[in-house]
Amino acid sequence: MPLNAAIRGMNARTCPPGLLDCSRHSEEADMTLNDEIESFAVPGAIAETLQRYIDGARTGDIALLRSAFAEGARVSGSYGGKPVTWSLGEFCDAVTRGGPAPGLQARVVSIEPAGGAAMARLEALDWRGTRYTDFFVMVRRDGDWRIDSKVFHAHARA
Repeated sequence: MPLNAAIRGMNARTCPPGLLDCSRHSEEADMTLNDEIESFAVPGAIAETLQRYIDGARTGDIALLRSAFAEGARVSGSYGGKPVTWSLGEFCDAVTRGGPAPGLQARVVSIEPAGGAAMARLEALDWRGTRYTDFFVMVRRDGDWRIDSKVFHAHARA
């Protein structure tokens, strides 16, 4: 039996304690269940956005890289021991000047969504000889996840 049907069939006498508030109207239970089901898809959608960022950096495809960011996004961090803050355009210009990073390896360490906002952490090896830790603040706009800001640390060169 589908979970929706099981929830609708429960009442105060059959609902296990602490499992659900079975006194709620069935539409509320369905809405909550649908919200929960959707929440399982969120990390995958965020990971897809991060993959565009990674693939854009690896191939030097600036349009693909830019598509992962929200308009007005900012990039800040430490590079060569010095603080930097760039607009999205300035960041893309820097990536263009550096060229593709075919040796880039990256992994998403964590994704923490909360409604239409999320935090993500990415570790990258050999982005043109440098290892990076990236922290992303992400927002959902019109159903799409985008990077609103990136804060990074450039580790010692590989």
